[in-house]
Amino acid sequence: MNPLVSVVLSSYNYENYVADAIRSVFNQTYPHLELVVVDDGSRDNSREVIEETLRESNLPSRMIFKENGGQSSAFNTALEHLNGELVAFIDSDDQWNLNKLEAMVRLFETCPDGGVYQHQVEVGFGGANRLEYIISGDVFRGWEQIGELNLAVYQGRISPFVPTVGLMFRKEILEKVFPIPKELITCPDAYLTRTSVAFGPLYSHPAVLATWRDHEENAGKENTYGYHEYWLPVIMPALNRFYREHGFNVEFYYEAPVEEPVESIVGETESPGIFTRLFSLGRK
Repeated sequence: MNPLVSVVLSSYNYENYVADAIRSVFNQTYPHLELVVVDDGSRDNSREVIEETLRESNLPSRMIFKENGGQSSAFNTALEHLNGELVAFIDSDDQWNLNKLEAMVRLFETCPDGGVYQHQVEVGFGGANRLEYIISGDVFRGWEQIGELNLAVYQGRISPFVPTVGLMFRKEILEKVFPIPKELITCPDAYLTRTSVAFGPLYSHPAVLATWRDHEENAGKENTYGYHEYWLPVIMPALNRFYREHGFNVEFYYEAPVEEPVESIVGETESPGIFTRLFSLGRK
């Protein structure tokens, strides 16, 4: 099939990392790709580094420099310039393994109805995996069976996703969930995964195919964008609004404390055939 993959690289003040991120895209073993770099108003030398690094390859690429508006606004800007059937994301401080796109395109060809595609991600170079275990299945149908999910109880059930660097989507799915709400300054992956999965299963490749750089500047590690400071008051209402507008019987809320842990049902929705196919892919 050889579908075109549009790669979106969002950049902000990571002049020391962005060249490595771009090169990890250019060095992919899968050649049918285009790269769109959106710099969100960096105040360091990122722009110069990006321009110089893009000249190293003849692969199709586009650079867009915009005023600072947050990572979600960078994603919204990028969508207007994508030509691929598939869309993969990478942050400017992360890196892909050389065979990442080749493996993920094979996953798509095996499971073409996916809402979200992902793979295992390494935290830091030589570090642990981002998720203790990685699952595949019709995750959203499990949420609909519950309907109202108290995140103090069910947080594990809505968090089977890896960070941005490990995600891939069909463009036709993204067109159903974009634009990302403007109030989501950061962590757009939390919104994209939990909306896109409403339109198709989550398919996960078991192999580690990218590195999520672990450092103190990561937005998710700052208190400003922590779970209680950002996820609950900003991301959760945006998700609930999306579900209401699209007629989905899912609503998140938070009510603490919780005394009894509830066993996760996320893994109970997969068909055995999915795991068989994915682990077969991972061994080749």
